[in-house]
Amino acid sequence: MKRIEKIAALSNQLHCQPRLKLKRDAIPEAWGSGIGLPVRTYIEIIGPWPFREVEWLEINPIVMEHIGRLVAPKQWNHLNTLVSLLQVENVEYSIVDGMIRIPIEAITN
Repeated sequence: MKRIEKIAALSNQLHCQPRLKLKRDAIPEAWGSGIGLPVRTYIEIIGPWPFREVEWLEINPIVMEHIGRLVAPKQWNHLNTLVSLLQVENVEYSIVDGMIRIPIEAITN
């Protein structure tokens, strides 16, 4: 399994929100609910994008679980789990404002 497939599988399993920054845009895309890999050279979060147009992938390791209207949401922090996978796979990453930012070249080669 490729690195991108492993990262997508773990992120989706943990219900972490991802987003992309396209090379042509100044600001990143909206947060999505999961990472899809529709074909070998594309990544999909809100819409499918070819890897060549993506600058980086960002994953929010904090997951909020809605319990009920009168109960505070439960918060899960998956930072250590995601970072452990990235280190095992020898993937370049950085932590920016609490989010895991991965250059797309680091996971598609």
